Amino acid sequence: MSIATKKLELIDQLMKVDEEKTLARMQELFLQAEMEARITESEDDIAAGNVVSLEEFTKGNKEWVKTRHSR
Repeated sequence: MSIATKKLELIDQLMKVDEEKTLARMQELFLQAEMEARITESEDDIAAGNVVSLEEFTKGNKEWVKTRHSR
């Protein structure tokens, strides 16, 4: 089953939910799952050495702000 099909099935299930508490709990679960996925991605990047120093990050942000404000 494709990801698109799974998404459509989830949407269909969500449309059938009538309880506010159930929808709130589902939102919590979606958020938790997304945060856990981000944590795993971050841990994988750290293990692979895909990191930058705080100095490099700050410098990049400052450059980005300059380009955004000059338009």
